[in-house]
Amino acid sequence: MKSPVIGRGLILVGIVLFYATGAFAQTSFKLRLVPKVIACDSAIVSVEIQAPDSAFVMGNANLRIFYKSAQLANPSIKSRNNFSSGDYFSITSLTDVGVDTSVFTLNILYRGEQGSGTTVGNSWISVADVKFALTGTNTSKCYDLFFLPKGASSSLPNTVITRAYASPTVEDPTRTLTSEINGTFTNITNQCSLPVVAIAKDTTINAGGVAVLTLSSQNGVFPATVTITGQAPIQLTQAEPVKTVSVSPASETIYQILTVTGNCGSGSAAAGKSQAKVSVLQVTLPECPPTKCIPLTLRIIK
Repeated sequence: MKSPVIGRGLILVGIVLFYATGAFAQTSFKLRLVPKVIACDSAIVSVEIQAPDSAFVMGNANLRIFYKSAQLANPSIKSRNNFSSGDYFSITSLTDVGVDTSVFTLNILYRGEQGSGTTVGNSWISVADVKFALTGTNTSKCYDLFFLPKGASSSLPNTVITRAYASPTVEDPTRTLTSEINGTFTNITNQCSLPVVAIAKDTTINAGGVAVLTLSSQNGVFPATVTITGQAPIQLTQAEPVKTVSVSPASETIYQILTVTGNCGSGSAAAGKSQAKVSVLQVTLPECPPTKCIPLTLRIIK
């Protein structure tokens, strides 16, 4: 029979060794939201996680995704990509609809033993894909999604992620412990299904010269059909997100983006980048100064 003192001593040694081996050293996570599909009436995003410094086994987690109630609605899990079988119960979800801000929570439920489970390492791995509906009042067809770091709000819940590890105790070596870890987040801001295009740049040419104007997508939404002053429609695509137009005005002309159209409706010109001015220098011959001009008389001799 083991002495209680010896048993406690072994437990203490085990815990000290556990800490000394760096089991808790610099453990953290990065969590990001990645746009996958944005259609005219819906958006699909991927929730992905990474361990930038020290790999860890995923434990229980509550991933709380906040969205604006005026932009998005009816979130649902499109696919469960990890942490949903084996050492984990199937990922569950919960929606809490608010007047201004709503939250959709992905719950990862751990059931492994001896610290077994899926390891989060240096490579990004997907937790799940989530689908949102664009609301009928969202005429801009843009949306924002974000996580709240710990302590960011006293009234809204933050995202919680734990790591799982085997208990260092001698009495119960099969037991799994979990501890909360800190992390950083990458959110989605102003992701749109309507194109935004810019025109550049102001330039000066000589009379009869040619100016080159550049049209470019500002948000990566294609196709985008653009019309500018005095020109035929121009289409920007994924393969050609930037196009140039050559113009040769006779006098100063401002070329303005008149319309931008995408598959989901009318887009817009980028703020502060909706027009380009082409100035024209008129070339004039210098007049002959009177003091330096010599009259010339011609006489025809037969």
